Amino acid sequence: MKTAAIAALATIGAVTAMPSSYASFKKALTRRADGPTDTQVLQYALTLENLEKTLYADALSQFDDAAFEAAGYPSWVRGRYEQIAGHESDHVSLLSGALGNASVAACEYKFPYTDVKSFVGLATVIENVGVSAYAGAAQYITDKTYLTVAAVILSTEARHQAWESSAVGHTNPWGSAYDTPLGLNMVYTLASAFITSCPDSNAALPVKAYPTLTVGEGAPGSTVQFTFDDSHSATNYAVFYEGLGATAVALDENDMATIPEGLQGYYYVVISTSSDPMGVSDDNIVAGPAIGSCPFGADVANPAFTGM
Repeated sequence: MKTAAIAALATIGAVTAMPSSYASFKKALTRRADGPTDTQVLQYALTLENLEKTLYADALSQFDDAAFEAAGYPSWVRGRYEQIAGHESDHVSLLSGALGNASVAACEYKFPYTDVKSFVGLATVIENVGVSAYAGAAQYITDKTYLTVAAVILSTEARHQAWESSAVGHTNPWGSAYDTPLGLNMVYTLASAFITSCPDSNAALPVKAYPTLTVGEGAPGSTVQFTFDDSHSATNYAVFYEGLGATAVALDENDMATIPEGLQGYYYVVISTSSDPMGVSDDNIVAGPAIGSCPFGADVANPAFTGM
């Protein structure tokens, strides 16, 4: 998946023993007084797990061993995907059991893969977002048992993503010293790009999707095009997030901006009228987020993104 919709995030800081703006990061991720209940967080998590379960099950039903080998993958790769599919099914069963009658059923989905390779690429991105989703949602869980369940699912999703990136994709599975926590709305924005409809019986989630953002491909330091619908009545900024770092770059009159230096691995970007990442909110998000990727070699320094 190139760059695709997803939602707004928190903020962050530099790194020594601890990010220098860690206090700002905590403020940005402060639990809202009107935040979701434990039940709603589990329903949100189950919505994501239903999506992942369907993604793997549908792809494996379409692509047999011969299809994976024809795509250039060793014979054991599909077997690992079968195991991951089993994990996602287990996650759905566990969360459904915890929710009981409050469970949400699987939706109807449309995934944009067309062959084995594009499935592998999409699965890797979605697993990465899954890690960020659990990291961002943890602040809302008050029941310690549920928090432990979320933690062990998060770490398993991270293992999936690491295997898919490195063993299958032959790329680096991490960005820097920190993963990027994503807010509920941002994750739902990404998920909604694949959801065509959901059962009317499903509980309404306390989330919303932001307008679509598309970003041209480019490496850090290159100027790229940002495409989105907006009246342009105010100055727009591309706000980049990676790990616990964030920075805002003003768009020019042609909606172009330079990708910041220092980004490594997956990053997220949202368009906002706020020039301060800490000020990004539902009220000033114009579009996005989108997901980008900045591959880097093993011989390259790998400091945390400071956003400076």
